[in-house]
Amino acid sequence: ASVSAKLEGAAAAARLLRARVQGGLLFAAASFLIWGLPPIVFGAASLPWPGSSPLVPCKDAIVVAASAALCALRPDEGRAISAGYICAVALSVVMAVAHVALLGWYDGESMALGGSADERWSDSLALTIAASYVAAAVALPLLWRSSPPHDRLRRLISPVRAVFAVDGVLNVTYWAMRTAGKAGDGSCSPGRCAVGLLTGVLYLCCATVVLHRRVRGAALAALSRLGATREERNAAVVASLCSMGQLSRAELLPLAEANFRAIRFDRLKREDLASALGSEGGGGLAARTQPCSLGACDAFLSHSWHDPEAPKWAALCSWARRFEAEEGRPPTLWLDRACIDQSRIADSLPCLPVFVAGCKTLLVL
Repeated sequence: ASVSAKLEGAAAAARLLRARVQGGLLFAAASFLIWGLPPIVFGAASLPWPGSSPLVPCKDAIVVAASAALCALRPDEGRAISAGYICAVALSVVMAVAHVALLGWYDGESMALGGSADERWSDSLALTIAASYVAAAVALPLLWRSSPPHDRLRRLISPVRAVFAVDGVLNVTYWAMRTAGKAGDGSCSPGRCAVGLLTGVLYLCCATVVLHRRVRGAALAALSRLGATREERNAAVVASLCSMGQLSRAELLPLAEANFRAIRFDRLKREDLASALGSEGGGGLAARTQPCSLGACDAFLSHSWHDPEAPKWAALCSWARRFEAEEGRPPTLWLDRACIDQSRIADSLPCLPVFVAGCKTLLVL
């Protein structure tokens, strides 16, 4: 019952941590969207927007909002990913309409449909970018199909990254040419050109860095550490391990209980921690283990088999001596090579989080 309570508590801690991180990202996305969307809608409808300026980064805010929202999606959330497809198509249409309606944006003249001194160049840029967003809006529904959520997430993010990259490259190229006097009539102010270049760089960063799979994972990990206790993070790790398999926690518990074993410290040898199996092999080490009830094992032993055994053995002996002095008996340990059937490793791996919860402490060498 205590192990089941531990797992339930770990799952609750993981849900709270996930809600905290995702809630923060979605709040940021909504804030940028609220900031950037109304001026574009008003401009597309040729309605006045108070204080509007060609330097107001309306569509830039939408790009940041979309990036934050995509970072909030996790590869196991099928419904959220499906909703992400709908939102991505809608935002692609909005961005395409915005670039068609706001052709004066790049000239610095106005946010309404019309001409400027550099109409030919700016209109070509706007229409090309609009075409890329139309392509994304068309591609996204075609890419959606019934498949594992992580595949759908990858197919959702790929076209978004592609259209942001196209937008960024075109902006950087256009404003670099304006700066060098190769495009338009050379009347672009240095400040306006600098803002345009920074806009292109922002889009390229979102496409190549922010939405990269590893960067998204690192960002979520970093955000989860903010304001979270060590116990909450450890519980979240245990819960995530439980969710990786095909079995529910209710199915894992009896399976783990039937396969849970431990080895007494006084039956371990230094060579048992070596990277290569000793003369006894895995079977000889397993023969020294004994069945154990969940919650009765003193320590879950965590270490790297690539590390030399001498310092690991010294650290383990030091801990075991302190334990025996306090408890009056040698500790029982869970050691993967000893306590997992080496001929059926795959069958025991789903039970690993239950094995962790079934030990009184986690001992890291």
